[in-house]
Amino acid sequence: MFEKLPFPLSTLVLLAGVAATAWGFAHYNDPTLNLIGLFAGIPLLLGGITMKVVELKPVPALAAPSLEVIQARAQQATEIQKQVRADITKYSYGANAHLEDALEFLGLRGPLEADLPKVRGYREELRDGRYTLVLLFDSPKVPFQQWQESYQKKMQGFFGRDVEVQLGQPQENQVELALVARGGSQAT
Repeated sequence: MFEKLPFPLSTLVLLAGVAATAWGFAHYNDPTLNLIGLFAGIPLLLGGITMKVVELKPVPALAAPSLEVIQARAQQATEIQKQVRADITKYSYGANAHLEDALEFLGLRGPLEADLPKVRGYREELRDGRYTLVLLFDSPKVPFQQWQESYQKKMQGFFGRDVEVQLGQPQENQVELALVARGGSQAT
């Protein structure tokens, strides 16, 4: 329900908290209204601030998709591609990085929990006529060799048989993870 908001949920909670708290102070001489305003407003205000602190912003698109790519997405995108795209293009709360659980399962974390690779951006393209979702990660604490080991051991199975996984390293400390729809897979 709140995923379709054009602004983060934390902003809505924060504004509601500010409004209720201000209303409580404005009705300072009326004990009932004051109590309701402050008892509702202050927790909402604190909740909104907390949500702002732990908020992960949506990952930006590195390039706008062409009409051809948009049509291919509608016809060929697999459930995994749709889910990954939806997860990285919405506000998230309480995670260290987008796709945190998937990255940890794949063994792609550094020595500390905060050393997870960060999704810097994404783009959509066609590779051999197949819809492809490409994720660009900043990965200073997880070397490319670790990505390759995870690719050989886990990635193909993790993303499912409808998706071909391709890895690339455009620059040092960066990794491109391409999720390519396999030929013949149709959206359901």
